[in-house]
Amino acid sequence: MRTAQSGRFRAVRPTARGWTLLLAATVVLVAATIIDRREGLFLFLFLVLLFTGSAVYVRTHRPRLTATRTFSPASVAVGEPAIVRTVVEMRDDDVSAIASWRDDVPPVFARVPSGELPRRLPGRVRGYRALLEYELRSGHRGRFMVGPLRVTHGDPFGLVTTERRIADPQPFTVTPRVTVLADAGLRSSSGDGAQHDLNLLATQRADELIAREYRAGDPLRRVHWRQTARRGELMVRQEEQEGDPEAALLLDTSFAAKNQAVGATSPEHFERMVELTASLGVHLLGAGYAVSLVESATDDIPFADGSVPFRISRFTPSDSGGLLDVLAQTERFSVSDLYDVSAGLHPVIRRTGTVMPVFAVLGRLSPVGARGLVATKVNADPAVVFLTKTTGGVARPGLDEIRTLADAGWRAALTDEHTSVETAWTRVAFGESAAAGKADSRVRS
Repeated sequence: MRTAQSGRFRAVRPTARGWTLLLAATVVLVAATIIDRREGLFLFLFLVLLFTGSAVYVRTHRPRLTATRTFSPASVAVGEPAIVRTVVEMRDDDVSAIASWRDDVPPVFARVPSGELPRRLPGRVRGYRALLEYELRSGHRGRFMVGPLRVTHGDPFGLVTTERRIADPQPFTVTPRVTVLADAGLRSSSGDGAQHDLNLLATQRADELIAREYRAGDPLRRVHWRQTARRGELMVRQEEQEGDPEAALLLDTSFAAKNQAVGATSPEHFERMVELTASLGVHLLGAGYAVSLVESATDDIPFADGSVPFRISRFTPSDSGGLLDVLAQTERFSVSDLYDVSAGLHPVIRRTGTVMPVFAVLGRLSPVGARGLVATKVNADPAVVFLTKTTGGVARPGLDEIRTLADAGWRAALTDEHTSVETAWTRVAFGESAAAGKADSRVRS
């Protein structure tokens, strides 16, 4: 909500009637000069003074208007409509000279809302109140400024007009589309090649959530034998932790140079990646997980070693709106040759010290990124990665990296800007993934 009094104005402009009056004054002056009639000069001066007086009136007369703008709903998904309602009020001034209104909006909303202001209601003695209502719909996500609201008012003779701003701009968020994902059990490969069922949406057992790698000094009574046998390395139980189970969500936000095989292949593909991330995040939050969203590249100053800075945002199960607001504004950023898409996952895993579900939505994957993801697999269960495929008969890049991930236990599905969120989810949730085909070194798409 935003309320503002009438404020800054634009230059005074003649109306069609005003231009006609000025033209008539010019004709009178010319005619009076030609026929040498003083009365014509008096008429010329009268017309000029009338126009000047009207301009001064409009310039100095400020209608005491206030406006309150609200959005319903407060934010919408891409392609969904929102209703904007603005209440315009004026206490004592005559509204007869106020003709029209316009609310400035970005080009993504296709049209500029405008119209005529309603006239004063019959029988209303003092004051003025009008409700302006219009619909906004955008095909692009983002945080956009709606406004300012401007009204056009003029003089009683209709000779000049000006615009005054009566409501400041205020932000409106268009979030990514969210697809409802089917509840599904995933089959995941453990380190020794054994297969077992994982239910993504069931709260994991406490003894699986708190297992971690053995560290020197850990007592043997805390050895987690089931996890040790399953992973092929010594695992111990961590102290019980209260709170929601954790999940990590990695989004590749890199904008690679022309010779770098990382990141989304096109703006359309990146938008599909954001939609997939939003759907996964809402899915996990709805299942009771606290989600750590990792944006792999930002516009922050690079770290001392030259690596690309990342951003981590954490959301509780009740904060799906916060997750969507962040994803509404996420962008791609340039990266260096040292770019490791998985760098932001490591502090999340170190902070929790637990085995957690990890979902990575990536563009093209470099060998550096593949090695980083392999290193996180010990704490990722299930571990799911969505990767970019190419089209048009071009050879698929990064097959070695995909096989490396599959061998480490990651489930991989190939996507592009034409792959729907539902299809991408089906590929990993019901077995159509790279892991399913790693025995013959083929990747299904």
